[in-house]
Amino acid sequence: MSRRLEPGDHIYCKRKGGLYDHHGIYVGDYMVIHLQGKAKKSKPLPPCQKCGNKRVINGEIAKVCVDCFLDGEKLEIFDYGVPPSEFSARRSGTCSQRHSKPPSEVIRTANDFLRGESSAAYDWFYNNCEDFAVYCKTGSNGSAQVGEVIAAAGLVACATLLGPVTALGFAGAFVLSKFLRR
Repeated sequence: MSRRLEPGDHIYCKRKGGLYDHHGIYVGDYMVIHLQGKAKKSKPLPPCQKCGNKRVINGEIAKVCVDCFLDGEKLEIFDYGVPPSEFSARRSGTCSQRHSKPPSEVIRTANDFLRGESSAAYDWFYNNCEDFAVYCKTGSNGSAQVGEVIAAAGLVACATLLGPVTALGFAGAFVLSKFLRR
């Protein structure tokens, strides 16, 4: 982490050895609001001593301590308003060129979801944890992770149907399009 954690920050951490990232909004007092998918644990775990999180609630907005959010992983801060050169050089899903709303608005949006004043049913493709955090920060959602998975699946299908040379051409076009839209 390159800077100090502040309320209103969009935070994330790796999951499953870096297979994907989990995102949330730090709201202060060592607490995070996040949209969580279905629990994969076969039996309930004892509640967290810090925040009371039972860690088995499925597919909804939750407020948990930073330790429960991280689940043993390293805390990272998602940056907003980065220049195009930095955006292109960084790993997808770690930053955005869009500017963030002020921290008080970000926290208010996250709390509105927590109170159920806004709808937020979990859906991996259309409403995941990254979509939630980006929406809280900017007012519009977007998940870089989902876009990359869809693009990779398309390249595999293209290679299977049209051959590897054609797939490499599409891959080049995809990378170029990502660079140009930033």
